[in-house]
Amino acid sequence: MQTTLIRFYLLTLGLLSPTLVTAADSAQTATLYRDTWGVPHVYAQSEAAGAYGLGYAQAEDRLADIHDAVRTGLGRMAEAYGKKYIEQDYIMRLCHNGPLAREYWKTAPAHLKEIVKAFAAGIDACARKHPEKVPAQALKLEPWMFLTVSRAMILRWPLGTIQDDLKAGQKKAGPKKAGQKKAATRSGPAMRSNQWAVAPSRSADNIPILLADPHLTWEGLAVLYEARVHAGNLHMNGFFLIGSPLVGIGHNRHVGWAMTTGGPDTSDVYEMKFRLGLPPQYEYDGKWRDARIEPITIRVKDSDPVVKPAIYTHLGPVISEPDLKTGRAYVGASPYLDQMGLLEQSYRMAMASTTHELFDALGMNRLNEQNLMFADVEGSIGYVRSGATPIRPDGYDWSAPVPGSTSKTAWKGIHPIEDLVHLFDPPRGYMVNCNISPQAMLVDSPLTPDRWPRYIYNVSWDTNNPRGRRTVELLEADTSVTRAEAMAYATDVYDLLAPVWQQGLRAAVKAAGADRPQRADFEAAVAAILAWDGQYVPEATATTLLKFWRLKCGQQLDLAPMAAGKPMPPRARQKMLALLVETIDELKTEYGRWDIAWGKIHRVGRGNQRFPVGGADFRSGNREANFSETLFDVRTKVDPDHPGRQLANSGSMATLLMFFHPDRVESYSCTPWGQSADPASPHYMDQGQKLYSPRQMKPSWWTKKELLQHVESKTVLKYSSSKNGR
Repeated sequence: MQTTLIRFYLLTLGLLSPTLVTAADSAQTATLYRDTWGVPHVYAQSEAAGAYGLGYAQAEDRLADIHDAVRTGLGRMAEAYGKKYIEQDYIMRLCHNGPLAREYWKTAPAHLKEIVKAFAAGIDACARKHPEKVPAQALKLEPWMFLTVSRAMILRWPLGTIQDDLKAGQKKAGPKKAGQKKAATRSGPAMRSNQWAVAPSRSADNIPILLADPHLTWEGLAVLYEARVHAGNLHMNGFFLIGSPLVGIGHNRHVGWAMTTGGPDTSDVYEMKFRLGLPPQYEYDGKWRDARIEPITIRVKDSDPVVKPAIYTHLGPVISEPDLKTGRAYVGASPYLDQMGLLEQSYRMAMASTTHELFDALGMNRLNEQNLMFADVEGSIGYVRSGATPIRPDGYDWSAPVPGSTSKTAWKGIHPIEDLVHLFDPPRGYMVNCNISPQAMLVDSPLTPDRWPRYIYNVSWDTNNPRGRRTVELLEADTSVTRAEAMAYATDVYDLLAPVWQQGLRAAVKAAGADRPQRADFEAAVAAILAWDGQYVPEATATTLLKFWRLKCGQQLDLAPMAAGKPMPPRARQKMLALLVETIDELKTEYGRWDIAWGKIHRVGRGNQRFPVGGADFRSGNREANFSETLFDVRTKVDPDHPGRQLANSGSMATLLMFFHPDRVESYSCTPWGQSADPASPHYMDQGQKLYSPRQMKPSWWTKKELLQHVESKTVLKYSSSKNGR
C-alpha cells in the first residue's frame, strides 16, 4: 500500500511517467512446457505473455526457418541464397508486401501490435540465449516484418488464379453470353488437402467430429508449426505458420476449423492497351492515363544486384511484358494485392465461440480463397467456400483475360460472405471437401451450381477426386462414427481403383488363355495382384509392381475404356500383359525381386533417418482410370541419397482430428517429421518414426491436467512489455 501511495504522489507531482508505472507493472510470467513429443504448451496470464512464450518456443525449434519466412515475406531471399530466388523476390516486391505491412503497422489495433511485439521479443530472447542457433542469413527482425509472412502465404492462391487466367487465353476475351461455358479448365494447384465434419447425429458419442488434414509441400512457408497456447482469454491449439503468433488451422476451447484449397474466383486478368513513353500510358474509357513505374532492386548473393521495373495501373500491376507490335499487355487484379487485416481476422477466428461467430469472422474476407469447414461444442458444423470475391458485371468470361480499357468491366465491390457457397448442419449429418465441388460434398448435396454465379461457385479442376469419393463413401455408410473409426478414416490407405485394375488384369489373362506369358514369376505376380486387398500399407508386396505397371500402361495405352467401365480392346489387353512382364524384369534388375515390399522403397524421413510409409499418390494417362491417391496422402520423389527409393516430400503433413464434447475439445495430431529442425534433437524425426510411419496419432493433451502427466521439460520465462516498445 505504501509503495502505491508513493507512486501516486510522484505521479501527481509529475515526477514519474505513467508509462513507466505501466511498464513496471507489466512484467509477467510465461511458462513453456514441452510434452514428450517436444510440442510446446504455453501458459501465461496475458495474450502478450503467451505470444512471447510462443515466439521463444518457435525460435528454439525453428529459428533459421523464422528468418527464411520473414525473408520470403520481404522479398529478400536472393540476397541470402542466390539467383534462384530472384523471381520470387520480385513478386513479393511487386505486391508491395513489405511497404503495406509497414504502413498497416502504424494503425494496427494496439492489442494485436502488443501480441506481435511480444512474439518478436520472445524470438529475440531465445536468439540471445542461444547464439549458436542464429543462422548466417539472420535479419534484424522488427515486429511489423512478421505481418509479411502470412501475407506471402495467402498471396500464393490469388497469384495462382491470375496465372491461370493469363494462361487461359492470350487473345482478347470480349463479351460472352450469360451462362456461356468457361474458356479453359484449370489443372489445379499443387497444394491440396482433406477435410470432413460429422454432426452429432452421425457420431457414436453424439458430438461433432472435424478433420483438418492439409496436404502441402514440406518446405518453405508451407511447413507448419504445432503448438498449444493458453494466454489470458486466448486459447489456441493446432498449426501455425512459422513466424506467426496466431493459429492457422486448429481449435480453441469452443470451435475448430479446417481448410482445403478451392474457393470462389477472387482475381482477374485485364487485357489493356499501352503506349510507350516516359511514363508509359494505358487507355481507359477512351482516355490515356499515366502508368506508375517503380524500379525494384534485388540484391543477389555472389552476384550484382538485379533491377527490374514494375508498372502499375489503377487496376493492378502489369504481369506480362507489353507487346511492342500491338501495344497490349496484361494486368493482374485482386483484392488481396493491396489489402491487409489478416491479423485482425485471425484473432477474431481464434476468439470465436461458435460456428456462426467463426463464419462472421471469415466475413472480413482477409483469408485466401479456401474451403473452410468448422464445428463447435454446441453441436453445430458448418462450411463456407470463402474468399474476397469481386462483384463482377455480367457478360464476361472471368476465367480468362477480359477487356481492361473500359469501366464496363470494373468491379462493383466485394461480395459479403452470405453471398458465397455455405452450409450449416446438413440433414445428412456429414460434409466432405477434399478439394472437390460443393455438389460432391455429400450424397444429395444441396450446394448445386445453379444457386450461385459461376465465378462464386468456381469449380473447374476441383470437380471430384479419389479422396473425395472415398470419404463420402465411408461417411455415408457409417451412421455412428466412433473415435477409432474417425482415426481410421483420417489415415485410410485404400485405393479406389484397385478393383478396376484387378478386373482389367483378370480379363486380360483370361482372354490370353494359353498365349499368356509362360513364366512362374508372371503367374505369381498375377496371383499377388488379384489377391491384394487394395491397401497401400508398407508390408504389401504387390503394390510396388502394381504402381510401376500402371505407370507404364498409362504412358503407352489409351485407358478410356477402363474409365468408362468397359473392356479394353484385345490388342490393348495383350500389351497390358507384356508391360507387366517388362515391369517384373525391371524390378528384379533394380531390387533383386519383383515382390519387394512397398515400405522398402516408399519412405519418409529427413537427414539420415528413413522409415517405411504407406499411402500413395500417382497418376498416369487417363485421370479417371489411373489416378490413385489415398486419404493418407503421401507423394514422393526419388531419394537423392538412396537411388531406387522414393522419399516422401509432400502430402499429409499437419493432421488434426477434433472431437467437440459439450465441456471440452479433444484432439489428436500427427506430422511426418518431428517438432525440431535440429538433427541432434530427439524430436527431429520421432513423429515420423513412431506416428507417421505406422499411421498413428498422438493426443494433444489440451488440458493442463492431461499435460502435466506427459511433461518433458518446463521453462519459466519473464516477459515485460516495457522492453518491447518498437
